[in-house]
Amino acid sequence: MTMKKILVVDDDADILVLMQLTLKMHDFQVEVISTWQQINETITNFNPDLIILDVSLNGADGRDICRTIKESPLTAHIPVILFSANAELGKNFKESRAQAFIAKPYELSDLLKTIKRNLN
Repeated sequence: MTMKKILVVDDDADILVLMQLTLKMHDFQVEVISTWQQINETITNFNPDLIILDVSLNGADGRDICRTIKESPLTAHIPVILFSANAELGKNFKESRAQAFIAKPYELSDLLKTIKRNLN
């Protein structure tokens, strides 16, 4: 079985380190980036099976980025999980065509369940 690839986009370096360690321990191949400007290039090069995307990125809204990902025929198939420390931002996550929303701080078990549910 090949390792599933997850791209994590967040402008908080601590969260990226934590996510990378955690997801690798659970047998995922992980790529982390801290700026939204790198997303398209990283998707092209890394070809993720799933994207975990912070809503509040420095200079961008993850919900808009998600919508763009879902509007492109090349990336529309990739499940996107939005996450944010502001739970209010998750209320309308379906409008951005994301598969799920996770509030920070998250429970690891919830995160893994949500990932597995959206990878299958």
